Formats: sequence, structure tokens, C-alpha cells
Amino acid sequence: MHSFEETRILPCNAKDMYSAVMDIEAYPDFLPWVADAKILTRESDTLSAELVAELAGVRYSFKTVDRFMPGKLVEIRLQDGPFRFLESLWSFEQLGEDSCSVHFSIEFEFKNMMLDMVASPVFSAVCKSMVHAFEKRVTAIKE
Repeated sequence: MHSFEETRILPCNAKDMYSAVMDIEAYPDFLPWVADAKILTRESDTLSAELVAELAGVRYSFKTVDRFMPGKLVEIRLQDGPFRFLESLWSFEQLGEDSCSVHFSIEFEFKNMMLDMVASPVFSAVCKSMVHAFEKRVTAIKE
């Protein structure tokens, strides 16, 4: 099992960071490893989404079920795809007028051992750049 966790204090509003994470269909615009993303269903505190990831030149489609508390939390769990296990958590806490604490964690393992050996280093690098990518997105939207 592979995992990554990061907590950072960012110079932006927690609600703006939450909105960027929830803007799933915009992921291809600012996450270079996302080739396509769409929301399949949406309810009051849950949605299902399908993402197409491009890792090491190969595309992998996977579906998630995302539970959320507006402005506070997004919990992502695998529904279907090339992973044996995938869970991710985003949490947001407003600290000051223009600062917030953002926590991101992810655990994953690909179904196939060979795929895990090839794709995991690439996906791990993607995970390590995730908070920064969303921070850049929020900054770009505000400008």
C-alpha cells in the first residue's frame, strides 16, 4: 500500500480551496495527469465521479464516490478502476481572513502487481504535487 499525507497553511480562503477540489470537471484544465473528469451523479452530500488518469503514457479510468461537508471536508473512495484500494481525504480549516489549513491524505494500491510497480512511482509523484496544484488553481481563479 502506498500513502502520502500533507498539511499546509495556505494564503487563501478555505471555501475557495474546497470549491477548487469540488470542481471535478475542471481537473483536466489544471491537473496534467487528468485527461478527463466528469460528475456522474450528485446528491445532497455525495457524488460519484469518473476520472481518466494518464500515467506513464497509459490512460486509466476510475470511478469514485465522494462524500462531502461543504467548505470543510471531501472524502473520496474507489468505486471501480485499476486500483485494488484508493481512499483520499481533503479537510479545510479557515485560520484567518485570508489563510487556511489544508490537509490532504491518500492511500492507494493498484490491482495488478506489475501495474503497481510501473504506475505507483508516477502516481506517488502526482500525489505529492496535489496540494500545490490546487493552491495554484485558486490563485489563478482569483487573479
